[in-house]
Amino acid sequence: MSTSKALLFAVAAIAVISMMDASVKSLSGDASTLTILFFRQGVAAILLGALAIYKRSRFPTKAQLPLHFVRAMMIGATAFSFFYAVGELPLMLVTAIFMVAPILVSIMGVVFLKEDVTKTLVFGTLLGFAGAMVIVFGGSNGADFSASGDLWAWVAALLGPFGYALSIVVMKSQSRQADATTITFLQAFFIALVAAPFAVVQLDVPDAVIGLRLASVGFLGALGFVLYVSALRNLPASVFVLTENTALLWAALFGLIFFMEVPALTTWGGAIMIIVACLLVGRQQVRRTPKR
Repeated sequence: MSTSKALLFAVAAIAVISMMDASVKSLSGDASTLTILFFRQGVAAILLGALAIYKRSRFPTKAQLPLHFVRAMMIGATAFSFFYAVGELPLMLVTAIFMVAPILVSIMGVVFLKEDVTKTLVFGTLLGFAGAMVIVFGGSNGADFSASGDLWAWVAALLGPFGYALSIVVMKSQSRQADATTITFLQAFFIALVAAPFAVVQLDVPDAVIGLRLASVGFLGALGFVLYVSALRNLPASVFVLTENTALLWAALFGLIFFMEVPALTTWGGAIMIIVACLLVGRQQVRRTPKR
């Protein structure tokens, strides 16, 4: 695949995933968060399982499955947090907060994997944290903790990136056990399996139209992943991370078109601070990675 085509795939992947996020937000008034989570992961598991079988992908051993289950539960908690947050808060605001995850991955690499502490990491962490605080407390989209209905949404938005970052650290130990398709299939399968009884207990059975919308969320998630992996295989990490930053633009666009959300200037300012912090830390990690 040429670099230009890989870039197109990368931007398309972020756009599709952002469209999925907008679809989740639109469904928040018609289905519970657990129901959305179940359909998102269940449909994705079916599609990715079929893809893994078609590709004859390598599956992990039985002894390796428990760790895959643990990581799936981390991702499931993160997805639940994100879905709940976007149902109550502006799409771009939640997207911007979740972009601190790459910085958290670097911090957890120091704590759990004994990686080196650098000045760039310290500066990037402080800058990213400052950007998140600008988003949370600044402007018309800032947190209003006097509104009890929004409190848990803010808690979900702030804790979600930590769960995602921790799952990425765990995934580093799994990357050689199976290919990306298999790992993501197991992730979706385990999450759907655990979410299923909760969705049934709630008796949140959707009608045909809402059912199709829920299924489309799973389809968009699976399609975005396939595009994501295809692009990542053909682009340097330092280039790919630039395309991930377009998530803010897509979130702003879809939020405006579908929900009439106009991001505050402080949201843009804080998002730019987070992007700069991620690029600084990511660029250093790429430079420190041995060439192969």
